[in-house]
Amino acid sequence: MFHRFTLHLILFFVLKVSTVSCQYFQQHVSYKIDVTLDDKNHFLNAFETIEYTNNSRFALTSIYFHLWPNAYKDETTQLFKQTLDDGSTKMYNANEEQRGYIDSLDFYVDNKKAEFHLLKDSIDIMILTLNEPLPPGKKVTITTPFRVKIADASFSRMGHNGQAYYITQWYPKPAVFDQFGWHQMPYLTQGEFYSEFGDYDVKITLPANYTVGATGDLQTASELERLEKLNDNNFDKFDMAFPLSDTETKVLQYKQSNVHDFGWVADKRFHVLKGEVELPNTKRKVTLWAMFTPLEDHLWKNSIEYMHDAAYYYSLWNGDYPYNQITAVDGTIAAGGGMEYPNMTIIGQSRTAHLLEMVIVHEIGHNWFYGILGSNERDHGWMDEGINSFNEMRYVYTKYPIEKFDNRNELSALGKFSHWLHVDKLSDKQVRMGFYKVPALRKTSQAIETKSPDFTSTNYGSIMYTKTALAFDYLKNYLSTEMFDKCMQTYFETWKFKHPYPNDLKNVFMKMSDQNLACCFSIATSRRM
Repeated sequence: MFHRFTLHLILFFVLKVSTVSCQYFQQHVSYKIDVTLDDKNHFLNAFETIEYTNNSRFALTSIYFHLWPNAYKDETTQLFKQTLDDGSTKMYNANEEQRGYIDSLDFYVDNKKAEFHLLKDSIDIMILTLNEPLPPGKKVTITTPFRVKIADASFSRMGHNGQAYYITQWYPKPAVFDQFGWHQMPYLTQGEFYSEFGDYDVKITLPANYTVGATGDLQTASELERLEKLNDNNFDKFDMAFPLSDTETKVLQYKQSNVHDFGWVADKRFHVLKGEVELPNTKRKVTLWAMFTPLEDHLWKNSIEYMHDAAYYYSLWNGDYPYNQITAVDGTIAAGGGMEYPNMTIIGQSRTAHLLEMVIVHEIGHNWFYGILGSNERDHGWMDEGINSFNEMRYVYTKYPIEKFDNRNELSALGKFSHWLHVDKLSDKQVRMGFYKVPALRKTSQAIETKSPDFTSTNYGSIMYTKTALAFDYLKNYLSTEMFDKCMQTYFETWKFKHPYPNDLKNVFMKMSDQNLACCFSIATSRRM
């Protein structure tokens, strides 16, 4: 996710070395989901089939599931409590129409009815009891219908804004079971996710005049033809009103392997642009789609350029993008300036071309650091947000080496005060370094390895994002750009489509560089950095 403090804050970093007590393994989950959008009543009606493979050395008698739409249901959820702690009463004051939930669940395991129950303190987490133990190396088929009431989009990441739909974290999903045990976690706005890799086959039924951006490769030939016809930079006059929904519906099918989530966005007002990027190493070509409303179409006219450059540089520095398409969609969400999902990212209102570029770059970058390298964001958020922010910062001073901060951030948090503070004479990196020092000077700093929900809202941006980014920039300069890139590319090739932990990243850097990097990879518990 693109945090609003990211453009202004800065960082140095230290890694916590975690000790792996048992051998690595990784579960595999394959999904088939058929879902229908009811855009009159703002519901999803769906049926899900899951093939769950137990690759651990343990026999499983139950499986934790996330039912994250329930986070929007009532005042008992951790999401409600977190937003209230952050000073927002919006969810507490919401009426029933604005809130959301998931229901109509009826689980079967290998065609036999199975029992499940919600956790008492987290109604967005459930335990499915298996009818018989699942041995190592074996798999089961789990099915259930489900219905989702889509909440108001002003609360967090999932929701609707009129008939614009941001459908994320929306289906029953097994929690990760890895060498450290189960990782069941409530849905939060500050503190992202951790999910099993697998395969997705999703069919979406909705009125025919919606345009959809989603995870995966679109299989529906007629819709691909429709998108090609919409691909046009001659935008119509400004009109944000929703047209009436077609009475005719269409079914869109998407497939994708080696991802750990599936998100989609639907809107009837989208303009569409199409592009392509040739990856620097394999020379394989990846399709780019930009979908946006008329609200900021004057900014989005160059969005394909931003997407192209993001995919190219992240591939050059870390390893080539392994999927066939990248989609960026314009949407209003409450959680930060944007939010990432495999192959697809949601971009909030930007106001300036530069800010739009930075959010697109950051969110596309999460295809590497969260998407392909699936670390536990809730516990080790710097492995996702921090390393990604370093790549974003590197993008800035690679593409815009002589520009100053003030020229590219007209509507930044400093706004008109930037000249008075002389940041107009500083580089992007210098400004980040200045802002990173604020919590240190105020003695409110926290360790980088702090769990995401435990950061203050300010430190979540200044420490985990920016301090980590500056630390990796320091490490790059210390090792040399060539050696640093070799380390990152080895890390990518070794751990893509897997769940790396801090120690795994440390081991790659220590082995590849053949240097004692204890000064960089030490225990990140100090607040004095």
